[in-house]
Amino acid sequence: MARQIPGRFQGIGKRWPYKALNFLPPTQLWKYLGWKSGPALPAAPFQLGKSLTGCKRILVALPDGFQENLVAFSVVQSLVQERPDTEFLFLIEHHLTGFLAALLGSDRVAGIRWDELYWGEAHFQELQRIASAFHPEIALNFRAETPPLLHFVLRASGAPIRVQVAGDPPVAFANVALRPADPPNHLRRFAQATRLWDVSERPVPVKWTRLAAGPENLKEAHACISSKGLRPEATRLFLWQEETSSAQRELFRKVAAERAVQGEAQSLLVVNGAGPFFPTPPPPQDVILGIPSLEIDSTGLLLGLFARTRRSIGTNGPLLHLASLADTDVEAHFSAADAVWDVSATNARMKVIYEEAAGSGRSEGSPGTVNKDIAGRRASGVGREEK
Repeated sequence: MARQIPGRFQGIGKRWPYKALNFLPPTQLWKYLGWKSGPALPAAPFQLGKSLTGCKRILVALPDGFQENLVAFSVVQSLVQERPDTEFLFLIEHHLTGFLAALLGSDRVAGIRWDELYWGEAHFQELQRIASAFHPEIALNFRAETPPLLHFVLRASGAPIRVQVAGDPPVAFANVALRPADPPNHLRRFAQATRLWDVSERPVPVKWTRLAAGPENLKEAHACISSKGLRPEATRLFLWQEETSSAQRELFRKVAAERAVQGEAQSLLVVNGAGPFFPTPPPPQDVILGIPSLEIDSTGLLLGLFARTRRSIGTNGPLLHLASLADTDVEAHFSAADAVWDVSATNARMKVIYEEAAGSGRSEGSPGTVNKDIAGRRASGVGREEK
């Protein structure tokens, strides 16, 4: 079930008389928010290439959740690195401000507290003030869904160019809409923003930014692996997901069988790998199959494990994406619904194996799975097979 975002219609106003806004029909509500957020006249014409070339201030609304922001990070970092003379202000969920501030600087981050984002409330007014005082020349909206009051903040900032990378923006709230080719995975959707600069004099390439583990994390990771009686250079991490699916059980059995045949292959099960940002319940005892397990709550330690071990395997899209950011070999077993996490196009060390649709048969060598991307990546020279 989709998470209810406070501040979205029907929750625009929290106190009387602001609650009256909650009873407006959607069309009238958008007209009211458009009238209050800026001029009712049509936006002045602009030349996109010229505006992007001379842009010095960019306001960015980042997506929901830690997982989506991991994917957006490489695109955001590209914009920041390629435009050192440009100021940025990022709007992000309040509980993620520490993570983003550590990467980009606290002066570039403003947190959104959804439980206080209501018309007339102090937090809403402060957020509007911060965005307006920034005087952005471009507003980039990376969100898949945007509550009306956040649309209001972006337009009220006064940015003459307002870009939305997903969905159809309400009238007057965005004047540039980007739509990715199918299938619209997260990276493809976010990377559209950098393609805007293709019309200007200086294109912005998307660079795959790596997350490196610190010395203490590497030392702790080595100690954790050694305590399980494993050799780091021969150990493969198995990332546990939040649900016990048939694919997860089958993958466990496959890994256990390989260990028995090869004799040297070692596996370590990682639980709650992304720490407080993406907690997962422990796996049932009947699927562990004798694989040593390690429960950790530190993203830094997880990066250290990625750096120390041979390969990461699993069916959890967000955690596998984090592994690919850590410059390690990754084997991702996905269903069609997980295609949004397929970032193998930008990472030669990530091999993606998709489950077959129900009733379509089974491929040899890997029950219930078929590798759909290897042939295309071989033809393009991308990717590599494990030796």
